[in-house]
Amino acid sequence: MADVAPRETVYVNNLNEKVSKDALKKSLYAAFSQFGPILDVVAVKNFRMRGQAFVVFRDISSATAAVKQMQGFPFYDKPMRLSYAKTKSDASSKLDGTYQEKHKAERAAKRKAEREEKKAGANKPKAVPAAAAAPVEEEDAAPEEEAETTPAETPKVPSTPAVVLPNAILFVENLPDQVNEMMLSMLFQQFPGFKEVRLVPGKSGIAFVEFENEMQSGVAMAGLQNFKITPTNLMKISYAKR
Repeated sequence: MADVAPRETVYVNNLNEKVSKDALKKSLYAAFSQFGPILDVVAVKNFRMRGQAFVVFRDISSATAAVKQMQGFPFYDKPMRLSYAKTKSDASSKLDGTYQEKHKAERAAKRKAEREEKKAGANKPKAVPAAAAAPVEEEDAAPEEEAETTPAETPKVPSTPAVVLPNAILFVENLPDQVNEMMLSMLFQQFPGFKEVRLVPGKSGIAFVEFENEMQSGVAMAGLQNFKITPTNLMKISYAKR
């Protein structure tokens, strides 16, 4: 079989089929965003596509780095198999302006089918245009309540001290609610000395990550500080209070 030419989209297979679609997409984003900006993560939970996904990068260099470094990476207890996708993704096509040409044939076929359906009299009555619909009375805007003057609040004490002596355990903050131990383990186990991840029961958004010693935990903290685990969550890492 001929090699597939490098492109922005990475094809990932041999994935754990027991993982939910949402958890899979979030975990793939977390694992691959270290290589560059991600445009889309596509995972479809059906029989034909089970155990497979696509990660769409903004550029080929990021995709190439991901394929080289994540090949065989243990992901939910199964080694990932990576290759370049055979075709360009819609996200990449939209970015480089080729999306319109790519879908001309599809749109033409759709129009033809609609014309045939109309001739056969199978078309449904058209919806009433929005302009002809009965006017909707706008509700009176509720009067704005006057802002109550309250004394300035005392600044909250940070969850960890400003200065903590280096140690083997890291305190991780600003995590998404859906994060789990497997997602964090995939991020931190790439650093030497990784031991375990511990979530805090009843408290979302924080976790503890333990290494063999403070030197190894320091390397991991430097490597993942402000890592964008989701588009809106940048991890904050510090040494745990002992």
